[in-house]
Amino acid sequence: MSSINLLTNQKVPKSPLTQTSEYLTCRQQVINALADLPQGELLSQALLADSDYVHLISPQQTVNITQIKVREGHGAKNLDDSPIDTQFQAYLENVINPQIDQGILSDGSQQGRYDDRKVRWSGSGVTGCWSCQQDILTLEVAPTSYPDYRLDLTRSPLETLKLMLRGLETDQDPYAYFARAVGVAVIPLTTEGNVYLGKRLNSSDYTGMLNFVAGWATFSPKVEEINFYQDAQRELEEEMKVSMTLDQTNTRLVGASGNPLTGEVDLVFVVQTEISDRHFQSNQWEEHSRLIGIHNKTEAENLLKYGLLPEEQKPYNLMFSSRLGLEYLVKSHW
Repeated sequence: MSSINLLTNQKVPKSPLTQTSEYLTCRQQVINALADLPQGELLSQALLADSDYVHLISPQQTVNITQIKVREGHGAKNLDDSPIDTQFQAYLENVINPQIDQGILSDGSQQGRYDDRKVRWSGSGVTGCWSCQQDILTLEVAPTSYPDYRLDLTRSPLETLKLMLRGLETDQDPYAYFARAVGVAVIPLTTEGNVYLGKRLNSSDYTGMLNFVAGWATFSPKVEEINFYQDAQRELEEEMKVSMTLDQTNTRLVGASGNPLTGEVDLVFVVQTEISDRHFQSNQWEEHSRLIGIHNKTEAENLLKYGLLPEEQKPYNLMFSSRLGLEYLVKSHW
């Protein structure tokens, strides 16, 4: 099932802001500015559909990938446009580290505080800088922070479009001023061939949304130590109590999906586990109110098209990366 069809079929409630003439005018200006950019049409379609997802790397592009490498890229520009060196190490030393010294951010070394440093997908254009060569996917990354991500998440749609337009005008990059934090999403397959997802609890950034295993990528000042497979493995153990080593025999990177307005991105993995359905049916979970099984293509398509879970009538919103994983399973698994 193509992403274009899914964009057309998805029933997304429209915010009152999207009905204002100012919003519609600004959205059209962004779409016009995207016209000549590689993959600009991809983002334009998502904005026109008021979609909450945009798939940036497809399963077809990652079919042979078994390794992910990273190289140093650039941080976000200052919102006030004051001059700043955005190169990885300069941004870390001049923007991130001073905030840690002042206690504004934490590097996770203090007891009881999480690491506020996050990994940013950098590079001009809609899809950031990435490349595939043989079995290696290479991403360009830089430092960012959780508070900067939260700012993107809470900004109004109109202000978001204005900021995207500014980035397109100055850098041909709609996300030049955005944190664009990178996470990982993991879809574990049971031995019976089923998958389980849950409703995010109140402690998460997307309360009530349906999601598989997901979490932020772990930042390191040494770029070669950033490891998305290890992050996926950790999240799988922490959230679903599945302890296993992810490798090319059991794990498939199916691509990357993001939120068109916040700019955040998840790398999406499908993992064949040696765990039965009973494991997911009988445990309690810290980050999900409950888990719901998807057992076949019909159930998956009903969730993708209408937001409906098996034997339920109330529609739910589905996290962008979970959507990409389910689309892959519909096409390649069931």
